[in-house]
Amino acid sequence: MKFFTILLFLGSLTAQWTSGSANLIKPGRKEIGLFSPIYIGLSNGKEVSVNKFLLMPNVSLKQERSMIGEWKIAQKVQVEYPTIGLKWLQSPLGMELGEPNMFALISPQFNIPQMIAVYGELIGSRGTEKTGRITIRGGGALSLGKKMSEDATIDLPIIYPRLSVYYNGSALKVGGEYYRQAKDHWSYLIDYDMFLMPGGRGRYSFEHKGLLIWSKSEKFRILTGYKLIAGEYPFGSQAHLLPALDIQFGW
Repeated sequence: MKFFTILLFLGSLTAQWTSGSANLIKPGRKEIGLFSPIYIGLSNGKEVSVNKFLLMPNVSLKQERSMIGEWKIAQKVQVEYPTIGLKWLQSPLGMELGEPNMFALISPQFNIPQMIAVYGELIGSRGTEKTGRITIRGGGALSLGKKMSEDATIDLPIIYPRLSVYYNGSALKVGGEYYRQAKDHWSYLIDYDMFLMPGGRGRYSFEHKGLLIWSKSEKFRILTGYKLIAGEYPFGSQAHLLPALDIQFGW
């Protein structure tokens, strides 16, 4: 059961399957997935999302901006508090089994300080779902509070670049996506993200995702595909190909 909880915790960091375009969901509408945050459409051109996994609480606000030519523009600000989850990961199973370091993703010898990260992003989208919508985005993150020791990194794909801000103090991210409705209930999404980690032992990470989406209605859809990750970690460069899956509900 504890191992299953670890997977859910890591899923909260990795499975942001909802389209990252400048479009906002309708006011009053709510969306949620097995591995996705809760999205709530607000009035006045705003959208809020909340991570439902309490071990890594974060909240983000996306807001519409004035259009630039044919480009729809939005800005997004996210605040994250990782201390609770990182402390729990220091030894989730080892304490029960009598070995302090058994199955620990972070050794108990390291101190995890109180930390908060703030991430800001600017998003631009052009086109429609039927003709094809292209999105470009970019932003940066800053960590407030003391940094964690670089010897306490979690050197796993997807996880390492998202936590790097707590070791380096800052991080940059640029990316984009292409979304199109293919036929009837079917659509597809192709996206990429590049994480740049100045000052860290691992300097970059590239992520590419391809998803096939089946939407029964505006209330239910299934997403399946793959995620390709290539990056530099403290121990060297590696590449990984992982499956991607989510089931989402809206009302």
